Amino acid sequence: MNLDNTPCTRPPEDWGLDPLFWVSAKLFIRDLHLAIPSDLTSVYFIGNQHIVRSVEIVGVVVSVSTRSLKLTEYLVDDGTGIILCAEFTTPEEQSDPETRYSHPLGETVLIEGRLSDFRDERQVIIRSIKSIDPNQETLGWLERLALRDNLASPYI
Repeated sequence: MNLDNTPCTRPPEDWGLDPLFWVSAKLFIRDLHLAIPSDLTSVYFIGNQHIVRSVEIVGVVVSVSTRSLKLTEYLVDDGTGIILCAEFTTPEEQSDPETRYSHPLGETVLIEGRLSDFRDERQVIIRSIKSIDPNQETLGWLERLALRDNLASPYI
């Protein structure tokens, strides 16, 4: 089932009425790439005029790149696509690199973060990342499929 993404025609003052505006939307990576960015603020439109700021994805780490003491980039694949996820370190982690943990290749992870565009590439700025059991990935798929049915109808 493909989502027909349409921009929200309601004024920004009413965007908070959509429940997806306040939570981390559980979406497939393919849906993140197809989301329409807003011209006004850093939100994205998905489905029938739904507004998304924060997302939750489940997938497998296929690439890890440590750019500096401040940034680790993960490429995550959920079977529908691949997306770049950027994790910025705290000042404590920068001063003591031994406390920093990097997730290995092939690990199944749950990532929650803010959706953004950087250099014309869609990415997730990681708020939290944790390792999960591969069986939880299947549960994540079922949750996302159930949410897709709700995205086809408008929120008001």
